[in-house]
Amino acid sequence: MRGRKVIVLCIVGAMFLLVACSPDNGAGDAQTLRVATDAEPGTFDWHQSTSGATQSATIQVLETLYSLDENYAPVPMLAESEPQVTNGGLTYVIPVRDDVTFHDGTSLDAQDVAASLERWGEVSSNGRSMFAQVDEVTATDDHEVTIVLSEPYDVVRALAVPIAAAAIMPRDIVEQYGSDVIEDVTDLVGSGPYRMVEWAKGRHYTMERFDDYTPADNGADGGLAAARPATYERVEVALVQDASTRYQSTSSGQYDVALNLPGDIYDEVEASGLTTRVVSPYYSQYLLLDTSEPPFDDPEVRRAVALALDEPSLAMAAYGHEDLFELNGAIYPVDMGVLSTEAGIDKYGEQNTDEASALLEASDYDGEPVVWMTSQALAPIYNFSIAAGEQLEAVGFNVEIDVTEWAAMNDRYTQPETWDMFSTAFGVGYAMPSFHLLLNGQFPYEDWYAYDDEMADLLTAWHTAESESEQSAVMAQIQTQFYGDRPAIKLADYAAVNGISPDVSLEDQGFYLPLWWNAEPA
Repeated sequence: MRGRKVIVLCIVGAMFLLVACSPDNGAGDAQTLRVATDAEPGTFDWHQSTSGATQSATIQVLETLYSLDENYAPVPMLAESEPQVTNGGLTYVIPVRDDVTFHDGTSLDAQDVAASLERWGEVSSNGRSMFAQVDEVTATDDHEVTIVLSEPYDVVRALAVPIAAAAIMPRDIVEQYGSDVIEDVTDLVGSGPYRMVEWAKGRHYTMERFDDYTPADNGADGGLAAARPATYERVEVALVQDASTRYQSTSSGQYDVALNLPGDIYDEVEASGLTTRVVSPYYSQYLLLDTSEPPFDDPEVRRAVALALDEPSLAMAAYGHEDLFELNGAIYPVDMGVLSTEAGIDKYGEQNTDEASALLEASDYDGEPVVWMTSQALAPIYNFSIAAGEQLEAVGFNVEIDVTEWAAMNDRYTQPETWDMFSTAFGVGYAMPSFHLLLNGQFPYEDWYAYDDEMADLLTAWHTAESESEQSAVMAQIQTQFYGDRPAIKLADYAAVNGISPDVSLEDQGFYLPLWWNAEPA
């Protein structure tokens, strides 16, 4: 992965999710990879979930027409090649591979693709965004699908984003469930290197190797697009929420991989017999502000927040070790092709407490409490909230830390009257600006920031760009606009830390989530 820090360490210190864990606590055999993870999916229905836990599971099982390579560029996966684009960018004719077999033994055809895309457009947050510009999707031949748009859209990249993804399943499964969530994981029929066989909720889930898997001939050297036939016959992923237990049980041989180990035991894991892999970047952490009402409807008060914060000390407080974060102000980390730019980031990390205090004094802010909503469920979120709250207090803000349960915090996102600010993180898989929750006006509540304003116009300009160079230029404008508006303050890009048994070889995956087809006995 060009320039991407996938250091030969094997913990994962932020919020990783899957890996091999045995449900029976027994010692692993040579054909089973046992992973201990900190979170299980609420659903395995990839169309309907933006959860990292769902992504980590379903990328092993389901595939999309286009997928992201090691540079986060979209390349053909279930599509035979790039689409033929005509009619001023409004008609996409996509050839579908004729050598793909689903896990149920049926062959992929255009009817499966059309049905899957129609469902994705109905139930997926990302799908609905694209389908607002879609007039029709039809199977125009046995292995050809045609998408007709009402407005230009970056269809290929949209179909490659691995969050609430445009996964392709057999038409019979799609018609059976319609818009309902697919609850039975054995009905999660895909074409990937593994197939789902069991989900014991709250305990573990199991995948088995799909021996009829046929990889795409797309030239990808890494990333999600470089899927290949798997070595391990089974992958068993156990839910082990306590980090110390995940680490100790992997060190003792009960599991082969421990995901999402925290920064405060990073040095201990490095000194153990486990291989420590730091996968960076993994997520990017931000402080989001309620821009709909005082005091943060005032851009000068938002600028005061940015000037008050010292990102280096706050990142150490959040992540616990200098190896586990990178101070980078860009919306997308480096080496993500047209998405990566340094435009506007000269305003990142510009702490000036005197200027922050002066801006606050000159504003209409009258010292009313600003409510910082947080939760102790995730240490990086909570630790940053406490430390940053103290820095805001030092320049004149009256900060009220409101600690709540994680589930309650998620429910309150859409109730801005209950909070003024909170911290969260976004995975690098949001590999298209108009899908990125920081930019598209859909999160944390409908119409937040980038809805029907200058940023919305720039997101539209991305879709009308006719070349990668034009998209790069638009991305530079998007980031410059973001730093001018300051609806959120970026902390850092942080890493995932995974501990891996010396009996397992897990190649540099070139992707921010674990790819079990790259694992094999050492």
